[in-house]
Order: sequence, then structure tokens, then C-alpha cells
Amino acid sequence: MGGYVNVIKADGTVEAFSEEKVISSLLRSGTSVEVALRIVEKIKPHLYQNIPTFEIFSTIAKILRKESEEMVDRYRLKAAIMELGPTGYPFEKFAAEVLKQNGFVTEINKIIMGNCVSHEIDIIAKKDRKTFMIECKFHNQPGGRTDIKEALYTYARFLDVKDKGFDVPWLVTNTKVTQDVRAYGACVGMEITAWDYPERESFRAMVDKSGLLPVTALSISPGKKQNLIENGIIFCKDMVSCNTLTK
Repeated sequence: MGGYVNVIKADGTVEAFSEEKVISSLLRSGTSVEVALRIVEKIKPHLYQNIPTFEIFSTIAKILRKESEEMVDRYRLKAAIMELGPTGYPFEKFAAEVLKQNGFVTEINKIIMGNCVSHEIDIIAKKDRKTFMIECKFHNQPGGRTDIKEALYTYARFLDVKDKGFDVPWLVTNTKVTQDVRAYGACVGMEITAWDYPERESFRAMVDKSGLLPVTALSISPGKKQNLIENGIIFCKDMVSCNTLTK
């Protein structure tokens, strides 16, 4: 297709279609450069002006499925993590295991009495002689962003419990964060980990490094996915012990 094609992202913003971004996402899913280039050529005839990104995503997934089911599972990782909802607990469990695979020692949902009130800390993580108080912000809808209110809330909780052995506050989310969140985190010394931020240490990068996939990445029905989650099975690596649940 000649000329520029604009795409409408999940948050409503418009940007030019980028072959480079598509190729980059395919390479992260484990495809070879040759396969990635071939898929880009195959989706071009399906493009039209102001095409929604979810439609491009769906078309790529259909083409990719013919190459490898495993690559499809990895390609739809962001959507799969959103499907861990509607509550945030499965995401907290997933994030804690991702951190563990990245060298942290973790605990989840521990009650800590602060100076003023008690708090249920989503994740307590330890590494390099530092103890992190982690607040997880989970979104299960495309286009969601974590805004300054969540950053302020996280830091306020940290101030109440910091005397209980915590060194660093940390906000972890499966979506993007606003520029205000980034600026506030830098100002008060709070770690911010979003889907695509920081660039080399984003949540996506940490998940890729961990090698973990949520069960929601599997090509099974939504009902079966929910059944697995309700039975406490969050990771594809645990499927060996739960074959009967997926039949």
C-alpha cells in the first residue's frame, strides 16, 4: 500500500504505522528475522487509513499461528497479562514470580503495621541489601494508563511503613504510565516499572528475561483460562501438573 497509513492506538491516539515496531514485537516473541519480514509483507494488504491497532494485532496473530502456536502465545503477551483479571491478585502473583526470576527474593500480600495504620503490601522484594515495598497497579482494559494518583498513593503508603525495614518504594504496572508519574518517581526516589518503561528494564523486558508466560497466553477458551486461575494456576510452566483442567 502506497503512502503513510495511520493507526489508532488503544488509548485513542493516532500514529503512523511502523514496520519496525511490528518486526521488533515479532522478534521478541521468538520469530526469526526472515519470518518477521514475511509477516509484515503479508499484513500490508490488510492495512487501511486509521486502522485500529487491535485489528493489526489480530491479523498478525492469525498469520503467526500458521508458523507456531508458541510464538503466538508470546506475541500476545500484553493482552494475556490483561486477561489475568478482573482482580489484581493473579497479576501480583505473576509479577512476584517475574521478579524472583530476575534475582529478587519476594513475598506477596503481607500485612505490615505502619506508624498510623496497617497495610497489605502487594509484594515485598529484596535484592542487593535493599528491601522494596511494591505496589502493583493492574489494568485489564486496553489503553489504560497508571496516573499520578497511583504514584502518590504508593509513596504515601511507603512513608507510613518505611520505618519497618523498607528502603525503596516501587510502583509496578502492566500498562503505560503518564509523564507525571515518571517525574514524580524521579523526584522522590521511587522506582517506576511500567509495560514499556524504563526502556531496558521495563516490565515487558523483565517478563522476557524471566521466560515466564501466564496461562492466559494459551490458545484455550476463556472459560478454561478462568478455571485455571481460580485453581491457583497462573503460569504455563505449571501446566504439566494440571492436564485435566485444560481438556
